[in-house]
Amino acid sequence: MKHLKAINNKAQLLSQAVADDSVEEVVAMSSLAGCTATTDPGWEIDAFGGVTSLCQPMEADLYGCADPCWWPAQVPDMMNTYPDWNKDAMNSKDDWRNLGTVFPQDKN
Repeated sequence: MKHLKAINNKAQLLSQAVADDSVEEVVAMSSLAGCTATTDPGWEIDAFGGVTSLCQPMEADLYGCADPCWWPAQVPDMMNTYPDWNKDAMNSKDDWRNLGTVFPQDKN
């Protein structure tokens, strides 16, 4: 950091912490956290870039993609208990601006 000059309060505090050696060393985690450490091989793609003739149908992984938060999937994470949330947007392609926001009520 010898070529950088602190120009605001936060940067000055950081420079001071580094100079005083009060910044803790960053250590990598020794165990996996989150839900990106799991795999469900067999449906990704075949040698030709397709999904046919793989060991399981691609649709079998939809639940695995959504609920354990692997990656954003086009399936819901949970069941919708608000059946009328889209009553003003029956054609989602054209009426998506009319979709309402649902705020669950506290159960207290």
